[in-house]
Amino acid sequence: MEYDSGPAIVVSKDNNMDGERAPGHDADALIKPDMPAVLERTNLSVNVQGFLLPVFEALSNSMDGIEQRFDDQASRKGKILVKFENLNDPDKVMISVTDNGVGLNDENYRSFRTPFSGYKLSKRGRGFGRFIAFKVFSRIHYSSRFETAAAEATKTFRFDISQDEEIIFHDGEPDFPGCGLCVELDEPLNDWFDLIGGLSKQDVKDQIGSHFLPYFLYRGLPEILLQFDDEEPENITSYFKAIFVEHAAGQIDTAIDGATCTLNYTLTKIPKTKQFKSHCLLFAAADRIVGHPRDLSNKLGATHFVDEDDSKFIIVAVVRGDAFETRLNDSRTSLDLPPKAVEEIVGAVCDKIQDREKQQIEKIKTGQAQKLNVALHENPILRLGLKGQSLSEYVAKKPNHWGPEEFVQDLALSRYRNTGDLLKQITEAANDPASYAEKIKDLASRIDAGKKEALAEYVIHRKSIIELLDAARKFDDSKKRGSEDEVHSLIFRRFSDSVDIEYFQHNLWLIDDALAFLPYVSSDRTMHGGGRKKGDKVTDLLFYDDTMVLGDEDGTTLTIVEFKKPSRDDYSFGPAKSDPVTQVIDTLEKAIAAGGITRTDGAHMSFERVARRSAFIIADLTPSLIKILKRHNFQNPHDPKIWTHYFDNGEIFIQAFGYDTLVSMAKKRNQAFSKVLLDD
Repeated sequence: MEYDSGPAIVVSKDNNMDGERAPGHDADALIKPDMPAVLERTNLSVNVQGFLLPVFEALSNSMDGIEQRFDDQASRKGKILVKFENLNDPDKVMISVTDNGVGLNDENYRSFRTPFSGYKLSKRGRGFGRFIAFKVFSRIHYSSRFETAAAEATKTFRFDISQDEEIIFHDGEPDFPGCGLCVELDEPLNDWFDLIGGLSKQDVKDQIGSHFLPYFLYRGLPEILLQFDDEEPENITSYFKAIFVEHAAGQIDTAIDGATCTLNYTLTKIPKTKQFKSHCLLFAAADRIVGHPRDLSNKLGATHFVDEDDSKFIIVAVVRGDAFETRLNDSRTSLDLPPKAVEEIVGAVCDKIQDREKQQIEKIKTGQAQKLNVALHENPILRLGLKGQSLSEYVAKKPNHWGPEEFVQDLALSRYRNTGDLLKQITEAANDPASYAEKIKDLASRIDAGKKEALAEYVIHRKSIIELLDAARKFDDSKKRGSEDEVHSLIFRRFSDSVDIEYFQHNLWLIDDALAFLPYVSSDRTMHGGGRKKGDKVTDLLFYDDTMVLGDEDGTTLTIVEFKKPSRDDYSFGPAKSDPVTQVIDTLEKAIAAGGITRTDGAHMSFERVARRSAFIIADLTPSLIKILKRHNFQNPHDPKIWTHYFDNGEIFIQAFGYDTLVSMAKKRNQAFSKVLLDD
């Protein structure tokens, strides 16, 4: 048995226990030059899970020691005590993990000092667990009693890789009877002080339960007692076994790096709690949960389900498989999985849950249909977008998390496209100039009256908006131009966001039709949602899109639009106040640094792993602006009125064009419909 084997440690020569040499290395080079550097490069999130990771590692090693001592009787005879003293006092907190396993006998002690020994590798360990404790605590102490051929023996020492002698032995007996091992962790690093002050006992208990969920579901566990100070210890093995009861299990196949892999899944129903508050998917490797939970609420259409007794419950899915074991990082905190594979796994698991919870999904779909029916009473013309389907048939094909606004947007788009794919047919007709007029007339004649009326209504609306935009950039009767704020408000109301602005209340299609359907839009608002403060970057328009990929490498997109006063010609290169290119780059960086934005309803939307960023600068192409664009290496090879540049350093794509181009592009998008439907 090995306690989290890793690079061999150099032991105090006074104890005459020099570590075994790794192949091709001198004994003096086994850990000192390498492990502190490896730890320096290892990131550990400053949260409850990160703080408890050394405890999880100690628990895992205790279970290995118990399994070696008691074999198939481990779950019946094994005992582990996890004790927290002075939980919320960083200066006094002490955590100990004590087991009745085989202990650090000579064989295990050699394994402790030997890099990547056979035992731990056979247990799918990485040999890094005991070192991760140094990311949280500065004092780590081991004491063990074990059996030898002659009698019982003990080892008691402090382990500290920052010292010349990493293991410092001392006299003293373990303060527990019989064989076993005790690991003590105290003197936390300063980075953890604030978190320790806010820890709750329930946080600790829930984190242990969630981390070792695979054991509760498909492996046996010894008796694990959790104690705080002098309180009565609680048997959390019994506590969590009563909660984590297998609901369903099976296998799914998915492609990972081009190979088909079979994965095992387990579903469990548990009451909704602070720790488990929404349906989630957990990945398991090396018999523990790794990485962050994947929230399944959107896919399933609800954060939780409600049973016949009106009790709220959630489904927790655990997926594991041999393919995960080889993709586990050294610190055993995450998996190296392609985003596409993660997306496939999420989809497959949600399908299994929906098959199992048909009654719950039916309730969600019924509720969606009822809410959509109310919306259609207010906008009956949108029924044209149903294409002859019933409400239930239409809703059944759409995502479970959609609400009335998403349905209205989808039906509006379907109606706009005229259900007969008129736009595609018009485009195809336009590619044949010789018979263009004849084909357009033929298309118009085949549009039934109801569809033609619906489409014409929308075309007229867009034509009016374009005329307003065109007027806003020109002189009025008093020879004054409209401001950029007028244009801004026409496209999207200032000081608002998509929480309270509905689809028909904005005109984002003037810039790009795709922008109208992104998940979140913020207009003239700070990232913290309050009034503007010194140093704040306020975007004219900010778009957030999280629909690209799923997984540990989640990729999201941030897009901003910056309006400038029509005909402005006093730009200068460099400072953000006078250089719109610098301004949009600074604004994007500030948005990413903020990590998210507070919406108008008070909810916080996080920007996770922003992978794509882009910007539009809408400003008349006056001489001073063109000069700046050229200095920033913008080009206009495809259209002299549209300047573009991709900044490799910041991975930002920016387009710049004038109000005349904005109006012209909007007119072109509406022109074919106007010609066919309005003879305009």
